[in-house]
Amino acid sequence: MEQRKILVGYVLTSTLRKLVLETLAKRGVLRQTQLARAIKKRQQNVSVVLRELERNGLVECLTPNKKAWKAYELTQLGKEVLREAKRLTKAGF
Repeated sequence: MEQRKILVGYVLTSTLRKLVLETLAKRGVLRQTQLARAIKKRQQNVSVVLRELERNGLVECLTPNKKAWKAYELTQLGKEVLREAKRLTKAGF
């Protein structure tokens, strides 16, 4: 439970992290390039955020053996953390 609170704070401290998670939640599985285009951010920045989110268990790379065209989706933990982050945002935190 404490780890989840830390992850919620981690997501809320970065607009890009939250945007990446929200976009994956809406659109499902996306490649890095698709995600970058969808949120109008540079692919390099999105790539860094995806690696961070993956290390924290919030997203999963579905094509880990590929060097390019990697596809990502939210994990169950990512969905729960995003849901809590949205709830806190609506409550004004």
